[in-house]
Formats: sequence, structure tokens, C-alpha cells
Amino acid sequence: MDQLLHYVENLSPFLQALLASAVFAVTSWIAQKAFKKAKASGSVLLREYLKLDVVKHILHRDYVHSNDLQKSSYGAAIALLFASRWILLGVLIMLFFFGINSLLNANWLFVAASWFCFNGVLEAYNWVKDSSKEKHIAHVPEDIKREMFTRLTGTPQPPRIEDKGGN
Repeated sequence: MDQLLHYVENLSPFLQALLASAVFAVTSWIAQKAFKKAKASGSVLLREYLKLDVVKHILHRDYVHSNDLQKSSYGAAIALLFASRWILLGVLIMLFFFGINSLLNANWLFVAASWFCFNGVLEAYNWVKDSSKEKHIAHVPEDIKREMFTRLTGTPQPPRIEDKGGN
């Protein structure tokens, strides 16, 4: 093990970065394969991921690859929305750990930058997550709700949608 570390330390910075990227890519690929095997094992914990696999399949089969332009566009928009959620979550996680690392290293400028970036990406994530249920606007005063619903929809109150759980 010491010989391997000594060998890596003697490489140029470019080759070290290239090696690190390769190791990261291989471990990510192995982790994805392991996660796929875990999903296939039938674990109750991973049942929701199995449902998402079916949703992805149906979305692409019946919408994205449809010959109907409207269904195809609708499917692509839904796929982009879900992809955006995952991308933004990944960026949030990355910014969080970058901020913690900067804090531990006392890089105060990077701590501040991480904090501002994290809050900006969090706001973007709040725009793409599902907020259609009444509980998401329960804290808003009724006069503001009426004003905004009238401006945006032409009616003072939204039609009641039955809440089936979830977000």
C-alpha cells in the first residue's frame, strides 16, 4: 500500500487528477451496479425506486417516444423536470459539503460563496419540486392568496384538489 501511495505522489498533478477521475468513475459505476442489484432483491426500502423505474419506462415508452408531438413534448418536459430535481439535489449536496470543507479549512470567502450558492440552488429546487398541495401555502394570509389567484387564474380561489399524501 505504501508503494502505491508513493507511486501516486510521484505522478504529475495532471496524472494524479486523471487517476482520481478514473477511480471516481469506476467506483460510481460499481455503486450504480450494486444499487441496481439491491433494488432487484425486493427490499421494502427500495420498493419506491422500483416504482420510479416503471414510471420512467412508461414515460419514455408512451410519451417521449410517441409520434404525437404534443405527448412527446409533454413527456420530454416531465422528464426534464424530474432530471432537474435530481441535478439540483446533487448540486445542493455538493455545495453543502464544499461549504463544510471551506469552514473546516477556514476559507471564509468560500464559506460565504457556498452559503449564497446553496441558497440560490435551494430556491431553484423549490421551483421544480411539487408544491401543488394546500399545505404548501397554508402559511400565506388569505388576502394574498385571493389576490394572487385572481391575478394568475382569474378566479379568487383554486379548485380543491383531493390531497393523496406525498409532498
